[in-house]
Amino acid sequence: MTGVFINYRTGDGQDMAALLNERLRDVFGKERVFLDSTGLPAGQQFPRELKDRLRDSRVLLVLIGRQWLDLQDSEGNRRIDNRKDYVRYEIRKSIKWKKIVLPVLLDGASLPKAQDLPSDIADLTEFQFRHLRSREADNDLAEIVAVLREHIPVRQRPDQGGTSTNTTNSAKTNRGAAAAGDNASATYNDNRSSPRGRRPAQPWEDE
Repeated sequence: MTGVFINYRTGDGQDMAALLNERLRDVFGKERVFLDSTGLPAGQQFPRELKDRLRDSRVLLVLIGRQWLDLQDSEGNRRIDNRKDYVRYEIRKSIKWKKIVLPVLLDGASLPKAQDLPSDIADLTEFQFRHLRSREADNDLAEIVAVLREHIPVRQRPDQGGTSTNTTNSAKTNRGAAAAGDNASATYNDNRSSPRGRRPAQPWEDE
């Protein structure tokens, strides 16, 4: 089972997504962290595999940069307004499935207002967030890791005895420091390139 699913939008956070992916894999192990560009093995069906990873994840990290809300498609429409937008889909499903959702605000970005979001993901504004700033990356990453340790078992090092312990039950969620629900996950973008440079198939339909 994937512990953390990293949700980001191309053009507004892919560098920070890569930074988070590297740090979280070091702490929790690569099998518990999913980033679309690195987590899909060759030959796997793209949208279906993403949906399966999303469903199996416990925490969704939603990376929000300054352009996250307003980035447009080729026709000049906000990407977030497209119901089939991957970012929107993954947030919607994670809220519906009662996963833990942690918005991560990048380099001074603000959490969108509910009235500026599609109604099916307006609840994103009710989750407490964390910051990730380039100049404070070490401190901010440490704080994000501390939140996730309440929900995800840490990586078992070769020199450690025993087995890692999942401390999920000690978390104080209540839409608090990272949460809403019993699980959580992360995302993939509508215009994002696939791991091998192939254009991804159309987003999966809602079930």
